[in-house]
Amino acid sequence: MKKAIVLRATISISLLLIFFYFIGFERIVASLSRVVASLFILALLIENVGVFISAKRWQIILKKKDINLKFGEAVAFYYMGSFFNTIMPSSFGGDIIKAYKLGKTTNAIHSFSSVMLDRISGLIGVAIIASISIIFFHSFLPLNVILVALFIISSFLFLFLLAIKTRIPERAIDIIFSRWQKPRNFFNGVMEVFKGYKGKEMWAYIILLSLIYHLMLVINNYILALSLNINIKFFYFLVFIPISQILVALPVSIQGFGVREGSYSMLFPVAGVTAVNAFSLGFLDQIVKVMTSIIGGVIYVIKK
Repeated sequence: MKKAIVLRATISISLLLIFFYFIGFERIVASLSRVVASLFILALLIENVGVFISAKRWQIILKKKDINLKFGEAVAFYYMGSFFNTIMPSSFGGDIIKAYKLGKTTNAIHSFSSVMLDRISGLIGVAIIASISIIFFHSFLPLNVILVALFIISSFLFLFLLAIKTRIPERAIDIIFSRWQKPRNFFNGVMEVFKGYKGKEMWAYIILLSLIYHLMLVINNYILALSLNINIKFFYFLVFIPISQILVALPVSIQGFGVREGSYSMLFPVAGVTAVNAFSLGFLDQIVKVMTSIIGGVIYVIKK
């Protein structure tokens, strides 16, 4: 685990340094120094509202397995998860901590499966927004961007269907934990419960909340762009932000540092945004997330 964290931290730092070198550190600092404070604060508030929406989605999933977590507790767990997302590999690190802490007082298998479904439902929301945006605005986008977006979306959906419709994940678990019966049984149990989530009403609620949450992320990035004096059509954000969100979910960096900025630097210039402003937008979004996660750190210390 320590080696994985060091490796991903190294990847994040390396990616950031590469972009700082090629774009120019002074140019990035100059761009960030022009941020409109009022718009930045608005984005920060919206980010925190998003935590409450996500907590409600998770609460609905937990209730399906008779885990009646109070909304305030769900919010607290979510904030703590965001804190550990900032200091652990990828955006899944906080999910593991969140599931572990809840699992200490409830059914651990149900706890981990609920967090897994919560994360997957979020990515489904991202895929839906990106797909609809491409359908309506494909004529404004270069072919290479459309192809990359479709590849990322289809890859995620393929892996999701593979997980719920086949026993490949269980076979992988059996191979990986062939010498350790307890973790093998635990993770197979998580997969069994995950595949057992049924009910159109539950799925409708969590997908709706996922769509609302990720539309708020898109709006948040649009507001941050305006704070940097980036004036481009809103539909670009409907395509670019979901693509970036899926890439950030990959466990290759710490909190997506380097990956988010890199994806912005590759995508937004298509809309006429300079590389320095595109990078600054991604970095500014990271700052908003880190500042929000500080609340989770405070809650964790209080509850520890």
